Amino acid sequence: MSITTEHIEKVYYAFRKAQSDHFGRGFRMPKSFEKHFNNKFKEQNKKKLIKITGNFLTKWQNIDPYQYFLCGFELFGKNFSYMKFMQEKILLLYKNKDKNKKREIRVTKQGLVDSAFFVKRYMRKYGLSSLDDYIHKTEGNRKVAVEHYLKNKIDASFFVYLLGKGMILTDNERCDIPYIQTNFRKLKFNLEDLKDFLIKMGEKING
Repeated sequence: MSITTEHIEKVYYAFRKAQSDHFGRGFRMPKSFEKHFNNKFKEQNKKKLIKITGNFLTKWQNIDPYQYFLCGFELFGKNFSYMKFMQEKILLLYKNKDKNKKREIRVTKQGLVDSAFFVKRYMRKYGLSSLDDYIHKTEGNRKVAVEHYLKNKIDASFFVYLLGKGMILTDNERCDIPYIQTNFRKLKFNLEDLKDFLIKMGEKING
């Protein structure tokens, strides 16, 4: 596969975006990347950027450039530059992070499946026609979803999924779920990789 300027620009953008996010500062792309690349880049930096672009297009095509560069900045900080693009330790860190992420997702998926199965049976038993009915149903002063979570009938990821579907908690209910309050962002982040799965799951629960 031939490496085009457009390919190189995408990788350069991923590098600058990772740099910006790591250090918490903004950045601007050049108006004409091709001119910038041809006239402003040092020859050795051109070669490094072209080489890593080729890797992302071939043997590293399953690697996310942005996440790869984030690993580079995590390891080298402000010293991460073109000359360090191909450091083996960056690839190792990326692979370890990717494995851990996939492991978390697998666990989340299983918890979602088990939780959805339980909720589906509960809805049938009590004549609830939709998931919306479930998230608004209460027992006493507490939503049944909170009760089910506290009794380990539904897991934390599924509970966050319900929040995303419109379940609103009272202050007292929030106090009952300290783990979710503390880990909400992480749980929500894991769910973002399962959008298609969640759509199908919701259809099965409501079907």
